[in-house]
Amino acid sequence: MPQGGRGPMVLLKQQRLPAWQPILTPPHVALAFFLLSILFIPLGVFVTLMNKQAKEVTVRYDHIHRCTITHNTGAFIYEGNNMTFKTGCMTEVSFDITEKLKAPVYLYYELTRFYQNHRRYSISRNDEQLAGKAVRYLPDTSPLAIPGDIYGISGTPIKYVDGSDLRYKDFLYVPAGLIAWSIFNDTFTLYTEATNGGTPRKLICNATDFSKGNNLPLNGSESKNMCVKKGIAWDTDVEYKFKAPDLEAKNRFWTAAKELYTGKVPTPELSNDDFFNKGWYAGELGHAIPVTTDEDFMVWMRPASLPSFRKLHRVINVDLPPGKYVMVIGEHFDVSSFGGTKSFALATLSFLGGKNVWLEALYFSLGGFSVVFAVVLLLVHRFSGDRASKAIDELIQK
Repeated sequence: MPQGGRGPMVLLKQQRLPAWQPILTPPHVALAFFLLSILFIPLGVFVTLMNKQAKEVTVRYDHIHRCTITHNTGAFIYEGNNMTFKTGCMTEVSFDITEKLKAPVYLYYELTRFYQNHRRYSISRNDEQLAGKAVRYLPDTSPLAIPGDIYGISGTPIKYVDGSDLRYKDFLYVPAGLIAWSIFNDTFTLYTEATNGGTPRKLICNATDFSKGNNLPLNGSESKNMCVKKGIAWDTDVEYKFKAPDLEAKNRFWTAAKELYTGKVPTPELSNDDFFNKGWYAGELGHAIPVTTDEDFMVWMRPASLPSFRKLHRVINVDLPPGKYVMVIGEHFDVSSFGGTKSFALATLSFLGGKNVWLEALYFSLGGFSVVFAVVLLLVHRFSGDRASKAIDELIQK
């Protein structure tokens, strides 16, 4: 390149590339704000219309009995290893639906002040194990990898099905980790409320009447169950991420009751320990280990980003007309330890999904502020800009 040339590289190195930048005069900026308001306000109107289509009813229930591990009605009784444990509450909540909820109606449970996104909590799992692989090294899931480790009873002896004398520490939990251990386990059954004329309750959705292994109906309800469970989890979770473990005795997995996976009660019993045979966490009567192919479990295993969240539980395939309803809840999940609340919600969806008042407020706020800023800029320019221009002209004339 000859000296004094103006090739592209020379211009770049000398920082003399041609450039353009807008001159942001007050009228131009005000026009930009007006254009933003023209964009955001119609979007706010659109979201408002969609919110009117997405109806929901949310009912809190944890405050009724204030059911905890130490304060409960003993509604559920568990026996094993010569011990008896009473826990839980049966709670009935009557509520009104004022507008028709068209099918499909989505049943959610909702928690507050539960930090699923806490790092120590969210990594307490092993994805290879959840996918059905026989993983033996589970450092992130301690102390909920080895049965009894959390209570210091991992040395408890157990007579295994193959005749060997083992201890709790010779087994591994499947699934291991804190997320699985703390799965939400309240149960819901929805009815239409009985009328004064003597019409009995009518079952709408018995959320417990489904297999945990294949998520299909068990058909054990007193009348036809109008809701479904299969399909509440992501397709990728069902197809790839969550598989049943290999239940061969040699693997020594401490997992959910075998019949929940296979549909058949094993004979003879797998051990002389009721915690193992019934699929309970060691030392915790009635605290069932989740089934890895259970879609309720898959939904729970996707940690929420915020401490207040709701998760899909069932899909009701009939319309819910206005009227009185009752939800019968088996309470097991204790929210007192973290100061949270429990609710259930019945909701329909719109084109944009569920009801989102925050997005509606955001668009209207942005549109409104844009109009205000545009007007303020024009007024300031009108009353201050003219005086400044006049002063400059006078200086030039002098």
